[in-house]
Amino acid sequence: MENLELSLSSLGIISRHVDKSHNELSQYLAKQIWSQQDRQCILGCLAQLLLERDYTLLIARHLRPLVLDLLERNAERVKAGGRIHHDLHERLCVALSKLLGIHPDVQAFAARYFAGAPPVFQRLFFSSEESSAVQYGPRRMKLRDLMAATLRFLHSDGAKFRVLWDWSPCVSQLLTSDVMVRGSTAHCLALVSRMTDNQKTIFLRKVLSNDEIMHMKIKALEETQQLEVEKALVLANQGSAMWRQEKANKYTRGQVVSEDLSQNVVAVCGVVLPRTSPRQTDQVNPRELVLVDSTCRNLRRLALAVASQKAVLLEGPIGCGKTALVEFMAAVTGHTKASEILKVQLGDQTDSKMLLGMYRCTDIPGKFVWQPGTLTQAVARGQWILLEDIDHAPLDVISVLLPLMENKKLTIPGREDCIDVAPGFQFFATRRMYYSGGSWYRPQSSHATLLDKYWTKVPVGNMPREELKKVLTSRYPGLAVVADRLLDIYCQLTGERHADLDPVRPGSPPAPLEDGPPQTRTEDRTSALEGRALSLR
Repeated sequence: MENLELSLSSLGIISRHVDKSHNELSQYLAKQIWSQQDRQCILGCLAQLLLERDYTLLIARHLRPLVLDLLERNAERVKAGGRIHHDLHERLCVALSKLLGIHPDVQAFAARYFAGAPPVFQRLFFSSEESSAVQYGPRRMKLRDLMAATLRFLHSDGAKFRVLWDWSPCVSQLLTSDVMVRGSTAHCLALVSRMTDNQKTIFLRKVLSNDEIMHMKIKALEETQQLEVEKALVLANQGSAMWRQEKANKYTRGQVVSEDLSQNVVAVCGVVLPRTSPRQTDQVNPRELVLVDSTCRNLRRLALAVASQKAVLLEGPIGCGKTALVEFMAAVTGHTKASEILKVQLGDQTDSKMLLGMYRCTDIPGKFVWQPGTLTQAVARGQWILLEDIDHAPLDVISVLLPLMENKKLTIPGREDCIDVAPGFQFFATRRMYYSGGSWYRPQSSHATLLDKYWTKVPVGNMPREELKKVLTSRYPGLAVVADRLLDIYCQLTGERHADLDPVRPGSPPAPLEDGPPQTRTEDRTSALEGRALSLR
């Protein structure tokens, strides 16, 4: 069970800034205890406030860990009953556009949302009869807000939204009297048609006057400055939500338990991540991984990297649980099927064909078909992939991974194919660290060092003896009596590396990671354990 402890001061700030007509939050802050129904009402109230354009950035600034959950709640409301609620859809689109540059998980959410939702400017497709039948709230979104939001989406990922939406209805807005609508539409069409800078300048001068062009530039500069300020304010409010692992109380105050969150998200050590298959995830038994302190720290680092859509490299000794962390993360986020997380063990004999694919013969003589490799499938279908022992990969494999990590595109030599990374794709790799002479070091000759600047590295160390004991007694309660003696033997065989050699323990700087084995000290009497070390995670 995991609790997200919200900062009551942050909720108080939000409540003070919201006008009384929308402020249902204050009545819950006055309560001393929150029941389960109260917590659901609070999250529902915050989700509604997120869609109000005056409060979107305020909510995101003070409750960053919960933004993904609030977005999922609103997406469920938009598509409730099998029909699109157009008023809520427009509000959600504008809110999403404001959060694109602030929260890393918003862009991935937008890709999933628009896969089954109409474009931001969907009202332009309506006839007069259809438009009159649509029910809007008292604060209907203005067209200038929708076109400005559309322009933000194009700036964030023009290649995707350029082909996703039909832009023909926007042409009529070039003749409107509203300067902001006309200017935003002109910039959108310039991006969609891929105009050069000179062509764009000529086009804008035909649509806007010189004063209107200057007005648009000032508005864009103000918005850019506001975005930078919001990024700084979000970083300044890192303590808006804390997490703790404990049993859920029936009544709490200032806490949201994991069961209160939307069915489409999951909290992993305080980080809210999207969940692909809620029904399958509910069957996952989290006890398969004993969540000691070091494991929780490693899972939080891993979850932050996944939320940021970054390629993750887990570094650590043999048997410290690098693969187990990725498998556990995949299980709790709904990637429970073998086809949803692909694992490849790299070695000296591994070549790029296994990852990219190759032509294979068929039953018909002289006919060959293309069979995509593991990496190609993962990139095209948006799956998770884990490459184990990346330090053993040959140079041709590294040459395949370099453009993927640098440009987020997979190039297949000989086929002239360039595959864009599909939403949901996540890249993991593991690298072994070795211990000698009192410090950790990487293999001296490894082509994987060419990829070092592209990784988000998660160092994973050996567990201290006390945590080993906790894992042993938790998994095998019957061995509690002899646990100390078994650990004495284990630590003696592994050279006592579980005493104080964890490079990522709190309060101590990481141990130096050298590129080659240091000289063995004369006073270092630890013995090496050949082969794969024992892992109790």
